Amino acid sequence: MAGARHPVRPVDDVWLAMDQPDNLMVVEGLMVVDGELDRDTYAELLRERVVDRFPRFRQRATRALLPWPGRWWEDDPDFDLDRHVHEATLAAPGDDAVLQEHVSGFLSRALDRQHPPWEAHLLHGYQGGTAIYTRLHHALADGTALFRVVLSLADEDPATPAPTAGGGSALVRTALSTLRALPAAGRLVTAPVVAEHLVVARRPSSPLSVPPHHAKRAVWADPIDVADLRALRRATGTTVTDVLMSALSGALRRWLLTHGADPADDLPTMVPVDLRGSAALRPDDLGNQFALVLLDLPVAVDSALGRLTETAARMRAIKESPEAWVTFGLLEAMGLMHPRVRVLATDFFARKATGVTTSVRGPDRPLHLAGLPITRLWGWAPMSADQTVSTSIVGYAGQVHVGFKVDATAVPDPEVLVAGLQDEIAELTRLAPSAGGRR
Repeated sequence: MAGARHPVRPVDDVWLAMDQPDNLMVVEGLMVVDGELDRDTYAELLRERVVDRFPRFRQRATRALLPWPGRWWEDDPDFDLDRHVHEATLAAPGDDAVLQEHVSGFLSRALDRQHPPWEAHLLHGYQGGTAIYTRLHHALADGTALFRVVLSLADEDPATPAPTAGGGSALVRTALSTLRALPAAGRLVTAPVVAEHLVVARRPSSPLSVPPHHAKRAVWADPIDVADLRALRRATGTTVTDVLMSALSGALRRWLLTHGADPADDLPTMVPVDLRGSAALRPDDLGNQFALVLLDLPVAVDSALGRLTETAARMRAIKESPEAWVTFGLLEAMGLMHPRVRVLATDFFARKATGVTTSVRGPDRPLHLAGLPITRLWGWAPMSADQTVSTSIVGYAGQVHVGFKVDATAVPDPEVLVAGLQDEIAELTRLAPSAGGRR
């Protein structure tokens, strides 16, 4: 099936230009299914529900003489699905450490732009199941859209396949979305103030604010049961996202203290905000329909409950701000710049944050892939310029899965971040009764 030739939109071309050897613009995803997934079965699902439905997955970006500057999405004349689907068996004992090491070995490998810029890895031998590791260039689409594409392989009922190309998949029905932080149109009158904030904001100096290096690592925490956070949320009037963002602040504070740094300043992180909402994905045009907001993680606050209170207040402020629309407009404008100027402009804004934090609420009901239950999900946004920490927060089927992708030189011990996150959650849940008593 041939796809139509489309110009690369300026906002998508930005991500092609932002690729750097030490920070690639690749969205990394990891899914675990309980059981042995056959490669041929997986490849056929990919062909039927992704490649045949979304022409972009058969296309590559090529340069055009006019209009300048310009690229076109056009069919890869040598497209071969087998080139994009890889298979391996993890070394014994096939635990988290082995899977993390395997994934980390690919985090700095550039995708082949002579062909559609994506690949999938079927990894057998992980704790009696199969891990599916996907790498997709950000120019294809934003992280939320790519999550929806990847999960379109799944079904709610293991015995009843979801409709294919013309119908809705389980993921489309559940409509994955990032933070519901969209501003009202009337608040756009404050856009000049927000733009000024984006321009003058500065990232404080810390051990995390160092030039990136080639090596990256991926690690993750044990799943967190949403039910275990219920008492804390009721006592403090906060959301699951508030709690997890606060726990991230605590983890970063603990990491800084471990390294002898004084966490006297908050650490800014870029948070992607979905602008597509629950609208159905257009098969002929994925693209990027998201923006970034700058969230100052309250690392300087010295109590766990204080960090949660401050995080919740800052999250509410984001929801009332037009910053998402302003940054989306800036990304669109950057796409029209000369490539060299575009890189300078994107680096200018990226250097205001230590990293990027993606928070996604996935399906509340368990999904199945080829009849096998999906048990865990992560998805990391790329780090740009000199950012060193990418955090993935994914809610799925009553649990939250948190993972870190880090620059291995800046953060040689990401396990400390994992331990700090788990300790912060434990401390907050212990404090829930006293927090309720003070309300």
